[in-house]
Amino acid sequence: MNNLSNEFYRSFKVDTVLVDGFHMPYYIEFIEADQSHIWLKPAKEAVPKFDKRFEPLRTAQTINGTQGSLF
Repeated sequence: MNNLSNEFYRSFKVDTVLVDGFHMPYYIEFIEADQSHIWLKPAKEAVPKFDKRFEPLRTAQTINGTQGSLF
């Protein structure tokens, strides 16, 4: 895989199987990018969730306080 251009070539999945009480390693080679955990999937088009402009609201109560300091 080329991480800079996000081109996927092939990958290997490594796992173990229990044979006669011993964990024997094996690997599976795959070439589909969708099976990879590190391949960056193409971004979907963002659909706006809001259809009207944000208008700030004023609070009914006045806020009278002092800001504290940690240090």
